[in-house]
Amino acid sequence: MMRAVVLIIFLMGQVWISSAQSWFFRATDKHRSDSLPQYTFLQVRYQVERLNDTRTPGIKYIQENPVQSADVRYGFFGYGRKKWQQLHHYPTYGLGISKFWFSPRKNILGNPFTTYLFFNEPLIQVKRASLHYDFTIGLSYNWNGYDTYTNPEQKAIGSSVNVMVGIALQYEFRVSDRLDMMIGPSVNHFSNGRTRSPNRGLNLYGLQASARYKFKPRHLKEGAIGKPFGRINYTFEPYQPMFEFYTVGSAGIVTTFKDIDNPGIYYWAASLSIDAARHYGYTGKYGLGLDWFYDGSLKEQFEEQYINKVPSRLLFWPGVHLSHEYMVHRWTFITQAGINLKKTGDKGIWYGRIALRYDVSKSIFIRTGLRVYDTFISDFIECGLGYSIYVCKKQS
Repeated sequence: MMRAVVLIIFLMGQVWISSAQSWFFRATDKHRSDSLPQYTFLQVRYQVERLNDTRTPGIKYIQENPVQSADVRYGFFGYGRKKWQQLHHYPTYGLGISKFWFSPRKNILGNPFTTYLFFNEPLIQVKRASLHYDFTIGLSYNWNGYDTYTNPEQKAIGSSVNVMVGIALQYEFRVSDRLDMMIGPSVNHFSNGRTRSPNRGLNLYGLQASARYKFKPRHLKEGAIGKPFGRINYTFEPYQPMFEFYTVGSAGIVTTFKDIDNPGIYYWAASLSIDAARHYGYTGKYGLGLDWFYDGSLKEQFEEQYINKVPSRLLFWPGVHLSHEYMVHRWTFITQAGINLKKTGDKGIWYGRIALRYDVSKSIFIRTGLRVYDTFISDFIECGLGYSIYVCKKQS
């Protein structure tokens, strides 16, 4: 043990605690861009999708019919007004609202609407056309949730408010200086993260088409900074790879299918994570981490074996994970795949995490995400607070 401590101290002597290269890149991204105009747009979108099999007999008749939705979005062009926009190939982003219609219109799921944030980044670009990915996250409302007496056959999703996550691939082409058209496949997922049972989740997949109207053409006036098509270019210093060590504690609440008819029964769930990540560029990092999990609802799985009290050790278990993190300004989209180091209850061998992080300062961040396990079953939603330390090699 002492040798390990000495080795760590020696290695720390070969590095210096960085002032968070990526943080200061983001925090000082003001320069003179505040005096430049915002370019905004209005977008309408139509989707035709199918509801994936939920293994719920009561909604089979809905799965046999198409699902339609319509969106309205208000957004901004990231033409280089901020430096980070160039790193993400000049994206678009903003707010949206959508309405979904299941068939038949009168059904036991309802016809929800959503409010969401979206981020759209080009993957491939040519002169008048491009290929993009489109990411959305938000809340959906107006579901007909499960109810023992009024909606007993709807055992797919239990709550009237759910989280919505969507991803789409878009082929975009310019019709004129003010009008763009887009088409491509899309997937939408709805879940409450086991905060209300049942929660089998709903997955929609299909096609979407949209039209985008620019309130101002994306041209910069003659003599303005940047190139004539409205994109400002910057020269970046070569990125110096660095390491980030961080810890985050999270908590949430869960329910169980056993208590489907007792909506007032909740259990605490929590996690503590310690991670080491290597920043390989301004926009990404990969790493390795340890997790300690707690799920109070496991008591229900062991209560028949223990008459008096379920031992606390059965409610805790460790895990180890690999991660990749994609950074957009102060936001970070996190994906992790891990292995449980202890078998307990129905948690199985592997788990995953999808999370969103926001950097409040160069060291403090907040994070919310969803832990999944087995066949991508929602385990619990985590909301937490974290602290980072950045370390990079001393420059010669």
